[in-house]
Amino acid sequence: MRTPVTSVPRRTRPPWLPAERVIDAVGAGRWWDAIAVDGPLGYATAARLKQITDGHTGPIICDPQGPEPRLYFLVPAGTADRWAEPDTTPLGQCCYVGVNGTLDADTVGLHWITPPRCSRPEPLVRPQQLRSALGTARGIS
Repeated sequence: MRTPVTSVPRRTRPPWLPAERVIDAVGAGRWWDAIAVDGPLGYATAARLKQITDGHTGPIICDPQGPEPRLYFLVPAGTADRWAEPDTTPLGQCCYVGVNGTLDADTVGLHWITPPRCSRPEPLVRPQQLRSALGTARGIS
């Protein structure tokens, strides 16, 4: 008797994600834009965003190198054109963000706070939720 073969759905990686164990600069403006938030405000914003979304924040990257850590919140493409929040830097077309292709990389270098979900369409950080989280985080950072 033959054992039935069950197919396990293969996780589909987003097309913009570098290969495993590769860090690459990915251009903003096509798949997503990024909102950069530095230091304690970035961490407080990510924590608040996790609270208000029940952990479904959308992709958040952390670059701990430099004078202070910088978090990148990946938002829908076009958001940077109309983003005007203080203490943030919108990154759209003609900007690049370092992206780690390893979704569970250690936290010493460039890593994911919240990795992208391997689904279509991929959920990104919602700008209104990010604004709300920033507002709350400013009061506690």
